[in-house]
Amino acid sequence: MDKLTRIDIGDRCVECNCDTSFGSGNFVNRIPAATDKFMGFMCLECQCSPCEKCGELTYEWYSQDFGFVCEDCWEGDDDE
Repeated sequence: MDKLTRIDIGDRCVECNCDTSFGSGNFVNRIPAATDKFMGFMCLECQCSPCEKCGELTYEWYSQDFGFVCEDCWEGDDDE
């Protein structure tokens, strides 16, 4: 019987293996994450995706009719 075993890599990013520990510069925006092989965190850079309108990498994105876009390209309702 195969059992899924993940290796706990502590404060390392599960995608790029960079240090996300306190004092590394990657601590504040890290999130807990896991892959098929590793448990640890994900750094901000690995959380980013390209905007489908301008191509700029962003971690805060909004859903449009044609995909996900950054805040600058979002054409949603203003709450103000």
